Amino acid sequence: MGSGAATTIVSIIVGQVCALLGLWIRLHWRVRHEQVQRHYLTSTVDAVSKGGYLKVDEQRPDGHRLRMEITRVPARTEDEIA
Repeated sequence: MGSGAATTIVSIIVGQVCALLGLWIRLHWRVRHEQVQRHYLTSTVDAVSKGGYLKVDEQRPDGHRLRMEITRVPARTEDEIA
């Protein structure tokens, strides 16, 4: 096998490794992004379910925009509960 063939094989292998590394990095970023989004949504639902209020102001066709306003109700004391 000549030097040119070895160089070609190494180039192909390096290219494939870089492509796989790029895919792995994008997948890792996507998973992390979805974990953060899930945590945010879970905390939002938790706040609203404890007596808070949720106001959603959505605009779209595609100038995006989603505004959420969460108003938490102050925790009741034992005297107020009784």
